[in-house]
Amino acid sequence: MNDQNEVNRRKFIVTTTAAAGAASALGAVVSAPASAQSLLEPPPGFNTQPPLVENWNRQLGDLVDVSSGIRRDAPELGHPAVKDRHKIYCYLLMKLIVRFWNGNKRGPLGIYPLRQGQIERPERPERRQRYRGDMIANADGLRVNWDRYLGHNIACIAVDGNGDIIDFDFNHNDFFRSSAEHAESRMVRRLFSLTDVFDGWKTGKKLSDKPHLASLNDVTLYTSLESCAQCSGVMSLAGVRQIVYLQNDFTAYKIGNLMYNLANRTAGVDSRGNAILDWQGKPVPSLPGAPIPIAGSEIQLDEFKNLNEANLAFSKNVIAAKAANDKDPTIVSGAFFVPDNGKPDFAPSITSFLCTDAALRIFQGGAAKLDAMTLDPLSRDWKFPNRPDNKDILTNQECLDKARAFFVYADTEGYRGSPHKL
Repeated sequence: MNDQNEVNRRKFIVTTTAAAGAASALGAVVSAPASAQSLLEPPPGFNTQPPLVENWNRQLGDLVDVSSGIRRDAPELGHPAVKDRHKIYCYLLMKLIVRFWNGNKRGPLGIYPLRQGQIERPERPERRQRYRGDMIANADGLRVNWDRYLGHNIACIAVDGNGDIIDFDFNHNDFFRSSAEHAESRMVRRLFSLTDVFDGWKTGKKLSDKPHLASLNDVTLYTSLESCAQCSGVMSLAGVRQIVYLQNDFTAYKIGNLMYNLANRTAGVDSRGNAILDWQGKPVPSLPGAPIPIAGSEIQLDEFKNLNEANLAFSKNVIAAKAANDKDPTIVSGAFFVPDNGKPDFAPSITSFLCTDAALRIFQGGAAKLDAMTLDPLSRDWKFPNRPDNKDILTNQECLDKARAFFVYADTEGYRGSPHKL
């Protein structure tokens, strides 16, 4: 839409709104000019912020639509090799989640009707039924082979501008008895703490001679769940470039999309005043003040649709089970959790869904793709963003090799939450 059309659209909104207000008032006192003015521009102070001025009269459906912004700020997504690159890290994330899987949101005892496949099978029949947590094949005296962590399976990984993996982290709300220990927020705080720390995995190579702290505008976070208001805000303040998520959170209000569309933009220069180049080596005119939100569907990730559909089915079934239980309290088969004593849990929470067998199967399918993935010649040798002044950028094949090697590291030395081995 050009500027003239936008002006005409605003005039139309103001004119028709005033007319509708006058017609419906039926003799009451109506201040059409004030109503028109409130639609036309934001209040004083806010009317100096270009994104608010430009979007003030738009409908919510328009404000959460990021398709045009993604085409502008991440045009590389149209290239199949870039989709492959993002899929590599998505598959790694799913494999990490499966490796550290723990659905014991309400503890290992009791009954979880929707995760019967995760029962730890006792060797002796008289032993009480328990649900398995994080199981490892190489347990030793310093690390037991059964993790009593309470929680659910939300995690993220951070990848720098070259394609090197920096680290991973999990949601730890239940562990810390907090509602703020989300994976993305924990990961961003960890990025700052890794400024001058190097461990066995190198924490990713430096970009030129700058520490990671000075390069967050090159960092991509891959998260298993669409980010909430807290995490979107933390990532915006940290200057994270973009976020790729594997599943919608239908209770997160599309806050990441709203922040992206309404954030101010800054000049495309780095900390030294040099122009930041796009994937084609051209200067970037401006950068969004919030991470570019990239849904898994944008990179044709099959698991994105599968997880969303399974989550909706879970919610529908749990709500129906609650209705059946209200009529007959002995019916508990559709509950998420049934304690030994107390009321069953029929809440259709997404964190409960992420403990179920249905969710685990989808993550297992994605995890298997990391090992099975092969790249065609064009994708295999692709470098992104392929800038002529940076020789450390990894090819897609190198990214795939590094992702597989990182999993071996995490499987052996990593823990479900930070800090990891330093």
